[in-house]
Amino acid sequence: MFGLLKENMIKMKNLIALFFSLLCMSSFAEEVIVASKFGEDSIQCVRNRSIYREFVKQKNYDDAIQPWSWAYTNCPQSSKNIFVDGAKIFKYRIKKAKSDKTLKIALADSLIALYDARIQFFGQEGYVLGLKGADLLRYYPERLDEAFNCLKTSVETKENKSKATALFSYFKASVAKFENKSISKIEMIEVYAVVSDYVDYNLRIDSKSNKYYVQASEKIENLFAPFATCEDLVAMFENKYSETPDDLILLKRIVKNLQEDCKDASLYYSAVSKLHAAEPSAFSAYNMGGLSVKNKKYSDAIKFYKQAIEISSSESDKSKYYLGLANAYFKAGNPSEARKNAYISLEKNPEWGKPLILIGDLYVASATDCSSNAFEAGMVYSAAIDKFIRAKNVDSSVSEIANKKIITYTKYLPTTEDAFFSDSKDGDSFRVGCWINEATKVRIK
Repeated sequence: MFGLLKENMIKMKNLIALFFSLLCMSSFAEEVIVASKFGEDSIQCVRNRSIYREFVKQKNYDDAIQPWSWAYTNCPQSSKNIFVDGAKIFKYRIKKAKSDKTLKIALADSLIALYDARIQFFGQEGYVLGLKGADLLRYYPERLDEAFNCLKTSVETKENKSKATALFSYFKASVAKFENKSISKIEMIEVYAVVSDYVDYNLRIDSKSNKYYVQASEKIENLFAPFATCEDLVAMFENKYSETPDDLILLKRIVKNLQEDCKDASLYYSAVSKLHAAEPSAFSAYNMGGLSVKNKKYSDAIKFYKQAIEISSSESDKSKYYLGLANAYFKAGNPSEARKNAYISLEKNPEWGKPLILIGDLYVASATDCSSNAFEAGMVYSAAIDKFIRAKNVDSSVSEIANKKIITYTKYLPTTEDAFFSDSKDGDSFRVGCWINEATKVRIK
């Protein structure tokens, strides 16, 4: 340990000499004192720490260099802040160096050495390796493997406590390694799945760091977009799922990654089903209802929508769930039950037009079954048009779709001749029979 520490300190002292040369100050070459926490001169240690910290708080890093250097050289064990603030000073100097490559390399070398020394004195290896890996990736692109390994260890150690920078840098390093063909695409996607899960965990926490995870999430998604295909994602998760099909963390990861564009995959349905069974909620039951309809499992869909309604305590959510139930009954071939639940949905949210759109669609689907001639069929379409008109009147957001349906089904209204032979004229009231059993206005095409 002391051999490596001495090597790191030598690098640091070399940089310190460079600082003071640049600042027209005398260089100093004292030996690092590790005999006690505050070194040989505790008063000077406390004094220099206090001075440099005030400069750092003011972001006056130039004036912070000399007292910080004294504290780092003579009493590094006295405070972890010496290493935290030292990283700030080095990054400031690297940025200030601009095109001076020699100076920038010397500064970056000492910054990396600083992280190693911090681990030796104060531990926190998982956290500090995240900082080291991110800066290796930033300042030494040629040391990609080293950066990747540091970040991998950091994230595996800290898990959902990983800092946003470490998570993004880990994925960025994996993409770089995939592009230079040192890891496979599946391995790169596995890193994506891990970091995304930890980012999402932190996004759900209301903390001061939340904004950094938001930024990391956006960067990760933008970086991943060119590689995101259903085939790769499914291939990645199928092996893991076969090994641990009841792992809740894995199930959540599968659902999260497949829910956008891969809902048709059987793996997605299996994962959502298991996750719902393990952690049932109104929302998961609702999702299961939608998936069941998509897979033509209508009796299952009805069961799930009813479960969502039973669990939910929100009237607005129940409106959505009742509409889902209505649609499931529609698909199952039970239009009267579908209409009943659509009306319940509307009752719970009177300003929502979608339940009325669904009822209109129910009528259209029954035009043949609920008529014996062209006039009666036309009246079924007229009853449907009533619903479409009402839908756009209560909810402007459905106006476009309602108007399209009105235009489409107006073509199927009865002709004047059809009305004449049924002893009716434009504007009369007419009761549609069958399960609809509802009055509508006679409309002539």
